Amino acid sequence: MRRLTYIYKTACSFCLGAMLYACSAPERQVPQPTKGQQAMIDRKYGMFLHFGMNTYLNVEWSDGTAPASTYAPPADMAEKAAGWVKNAKRAGMRSIVLTTKHHDGFCLWDSKYTEYDIANPTIENKVDIVKAVSDACHKEGVAFSVYYSLWDRHEPSYQKSDKRVYIQYMKNQLQELMTQYGTVHELWFDGAWDRKTEDWHLQEVYDFVKSMQPDCQISTNWTIGKRPVDMQEGDSIIYFPSDFRLWDPFLPVKDDPKIYKHSGKEYYLPFESTQTISVIGSWFNHPEDSTIRDVEELEEIFYVSTSNDNCLLLNIPPATNGEQNPKAIENVMQLARLLGIEGGKEFPKKLNRPQSITTDAKAMASSVHKNDTLHHGAAYAVDSDVSTSWTAGDSLAWITVALDREATFDKFFIIEGENSIRKFAIEVEKEDGWIPVYQSDVLPETRLNSFMGYGTIEFSLPEPLSTGRFRMSIQQSNGRPSIYSIRLK
Repeated sequence: MRRLTYIYKTACSFCLGAMLYACSAPERQVPQPTKGQQAMIDRKYGMFLHFGMNTYLNVEWSDGTAPASTYAPPADMAEKAAGWVKNAKRAGMRSIVLTTKHHDGFCLWDSKYTEYDIANPTIENKVDIVKAVSDACHKEGVAFSVYYSLWDRHEPSYQKSDKRVYIQYMKNQLQELMTQYGTVHELWFDGAWDRKTEDWHLQEVYDFVKSMQPDCQISTNWTIGKRPVDMQEGDSIIYFPSDFRLWDPFLPVKDDPKIYKHSGKEYYLPFESTQTISVIGSWFNHPEDSTIRDVEELEEIFYVSTSNDNCLLLNIPPATNGEQNPKAIENVMQLARLLGIEGGKEFPKKLNRPQSITTDAKAMASSVHKNDTLHHGAAYAVDSDVSTSWTAGDSLAWITVALDREATFDKFFIIEGENSIRKFAIEVEKEDGWIPVYQSDVLPETRLNSFMGYGTIEFSLPEPLSTGRFRMSIQQSNGRPSIYSIRLK
């Protein structure tokens, strides 16, 4: 009996000790948004401006070999640049991010450290675009931010074996940007993939920028090194330090995690999603790309991007004459009126979930590439993200779409992998099985100027169709058919 009493007392002592330890152990302090991060979250919605050498070359990327004279803006370029900011404000956007230097190395300001800029002697209209945009932002009460490419395909020092030579060049230019144009709210680095992470000396560059602009939020594209669907709480920050996450042009997932680690310490990082107004994913303006996302799709993008303390940058690139696409501006103004945010009105306390025909639709497919539904599943054909796609595992395949309610429609707009689908049928289920309601011809091959590798298929049914379920059967393909988006009207 005494032995049992001893065991009982020992067990009680152990339990009491465990309870006391649990009570005295410090609670985990979950990181919260900093003042600068909260200001960014509150801004929520901004305009991305891709403009520069590539605009005049009509390409997405150039290699820095084009002569500076290729860049030929109109005489009233400063007024046109101010107009971009006015358009953003009218559309309810709170910020501007301007591509001050893209991968080609051409600078949209007069830099003392290169002649490959707007002040080059061969350029007739030497308008400082950074000044024109920043001045307009400060006048209109829109947050001014800059994109700066780490990768520089023109600057000779970039090729030197001593990587620090270019880092100094970069710091010199960043000092110009951070001291000559007033408050800079964000610094958006891109092109880090061209070197090893440690060769960018990001901590040094980060501290240098913060010494001039303490509240500037800084990040490098591909921050976590994973697509949003792969990000998990506690993942490592690859490009450290960072104040927010970037992986263009993806949308965040519904339950987007915010806590990430570096050297054992946790950090809070919101996600900034960058989307193009172009349906086929063009960042720079191209005369041959007239595709503009409709208001219904923009509403879905806004809803997904700005939920859960994240942000949206919508890219609306100016043309060679300095004008933005009038249809693009019309659509973002319609979106602003729909949301009630035109002219800078307050964001709604709670967003109503968009209700397009495909909202909350479900999809299933005959096959998925490598059976990897996480990255290639059928659901990606009917989500709001045109950066994700259903990719079939077979050359001939089908995808069935179940709407959340019966709807009537007669128009299809499909974003596919470029030329991946050559022939198809749209079918509905009847008592006798699946019956075609539309049969395509063999589609002609097209070469759209799509940086993302998109193609488009647009067609109308012979008569309106009322159904809650339909199937697209792919009857001929390039061997790996893929669909990024199915939209119905």
